[in-house]
Amino acid sequence: MTIDQLNYLLVLAEERNFTRAAKRLYVTQPTLTAFVSKLEKELGTKLFDRSRTPVRLTPNGEFYIKKMQDLVLEENRLKYELKYHNSCRQRIRIGLGYAHSLMWACKLSEQLLEADPQLDIIFNEGQEADLLCALKRDELDLFFGHTNMDPVNVHYGVLFHEKIVLLVPSTFFPEPPGKTSMNQPHLIGPEILYGKRLIMPGNSMGLRLNTQLLTEKYHIDSPSIIQTSNILTGAQMVSHGLGYMLGNDELLRFLLPQYRRQIVHCILPEMSSDRKYYYGYLESNQNQELIEKSIQIMRSLTK
Repeated sequence: MTIDQLNYLLVLAEERNFTRAAKRLYVTQPTLTAFVSKLEKELGTKLFDRSRTPVRLTPNGEFYIKKMQDLVLEENRLKYELKYHNSCRQRIRIGLGYAHSLMWACKLSEQLLEADPQLDIIFNEGQEADLLCALKRDELDLFFGHTNMDPVNVHYGVLFHEKIVLLVPSTFFPEPPGKTSMNQPHLIGPEILYGKRLIMPGNSMGLRLNTQLLTEKYHIDSPSIIQTSNILTGAQMVSHGLGYMLGNDELLRFLLPQYRRQIVHCILPEMSSDRKYYYGYLESNQNQELIEKSIQIMRSLTK
């Protein structure tokens, strides 16, 4: 199936009307009808339920389109990879979480390009568990992040230990404490967080597990949560008094000074104050020299 033919099905599924779909596709309605009928005959199943108005996808139709979308995307990726290999250009594909990409991608790129100005650098920013899966599918050369690593399939190591604290709105305190920092957090009891809203990281983010462990350890039951997959968005929400969250000082430097002043660095008694930040790659990857170079640069950036 070509991309154009797949588009016939997608437009029809969206319009749920053969006449409107044909008009959008710049084909005649009989042409579109004939195409769908022929395809259904070849597959031996109905893709669209035409007994209803408007028409709609059958369960088999939904399944077929989803699988065909996956195949077309994979075919396009394969064509791109073959074209890239034929060009003999050098590249590195790096996976980073959203926040850490803002912190380090620019400086990492600068130093890699100093050594090779013709290097192609492809960053894939996303949720860290998803990026690790992309690494195992050989869609990345190198992964940086916090997540449960796979010691069987991935060669990995600890890049550094990242300090974390509770970022708490100053409005949570009757009298806000003085200036605080990562190195001088304000010690609080868990009761100050009881009944307060929690800013929760997304399901695939490394910080989510740390957050869950913290709330369980201190028996903190929040009446409501705000979940965000962008930890910088979460920090901004803290500065607006919408809730508290786990985070680090690096996040706050992306906020305006007036917002940073609204956040108090806090720590609970016997609270774990760091987490491991990993690098990972496949030992079968042929790009070992660039991978090692990138890891060395990241070590220098994270000291």
